[in-house]
Amino acid sequence: MDGPKTYTVKILRTDSKDQSRTWYDTFTVPFEKGQSILGVLKYIFEDLDPSLAFYASCRTGKCTGCHIRVNRSTRLACTTIVDGQDLVLEPLPGYPVVRDLVVDKTRTTNSRGEVSSHLRN
Repeated sequence: MDGPKTYTVKILRTDSKDQSRTWYDTFTVPFEKGQSILGVLKYIFEDLDPSLAFYASCRTGKCTGCHIRVNRSTRLACTTIVDGQDLVLEPLPGYPVVRDLVVDKTRTTNSRGEVSSHLRN
């Protein structure tokens, strides 16, 4: 009899004190039908590695704070459902990495070279 189905999640990590230091950590995660990538990250944080940093807020896809790269495509972690295939998770490109999957979206430059904020009051 086979055990529960598992898959591999590879996450690009960044040292918060030395952001030039990056590495991949690999985790084996049990497959749960209907689970989002955010659920996978919470599982890893709660059961495997409490040092993992990731963003979670609305959990409904409205705030867009949980944008990450999933197998080389930009996705929302809270609304993207896993299918049991191996995953590679990386921080959203084009933003400074704070740590692991958390990026600093507070300041960006628009097409005219002006700095704008993405924070809402």
